[in-house]
Amino acid sequence: MYQLIRTFRFTIILLFVLTLIFLFAKYLLLPIIIFVIIMKVFNKIKFNKVKKTTSQPKKTNNTIIDADYEEVD
Repeated sequence: MYQLIRTFRFTIILLFVLTLIFLFAKYLLLPIIIFVIIMKVFNKIKFNKVKKTTSQPKKTNNTIIDADYEEVD
């Protein structure tokens, strides 16, 4: 009798695990595989980053004091 209950319990656990694997494969595995394939294709096609060009003047460092502008004692 105990062997029958143990077999039944093992069958229920096995069916539960297989159901989880099936649901994972059905809803997540295919999109994950497609995503990986798309990312590999994009990595093979090298896209250059677009450099932003601004027309603003460069900031200058005004910390140097010229001797002509200092008061000479």
